[in-house]
Amino acid sequence: MTPLTRLLKRRDALEPEVDDWTEMCRGTTPIESAHWRTRARVAGRVRSLRVQPWAGVPTLEGTLVDDSGGINVVFLGRRHVPGIRPGTRMVVEGMVGDHAGRMAILNPDYRLLAVPE
Repeated sequence: MTPLTRLLKRRDALEPEVDDWTEMCRGTTPIESAHWRTRARVAGRVRSLRVQPWAGVPTLEGTLVDDSGGINVVFLGRRHVPGIRPGTRMVVEGMVGDHAGRMAILNPDYRLLAVPE
């Protein structure tokens, strides 16, 4: 088995079936439909992560994207959240607000759907 074949098999094992993914994302809205100062439940893939100090406290900031757009997901006082890394698929829920001039959900409730190796 070639390294590429092993990589593709591993990726396919992490990908939920379409019906499972749809079921897990039931009740979510597209990210572009999230509005400031309203509660939102969105699903997507973590595109990027960084640790950024905010008011002297380490803060883990991630960008969650779907086909419609992206939103920042911010975990205050955290340098790392187990299972969250680039490529992780997750559902987050919380109040949409502002963080550094961008639309964000601070300290969201979250559910990991698929975590890359």
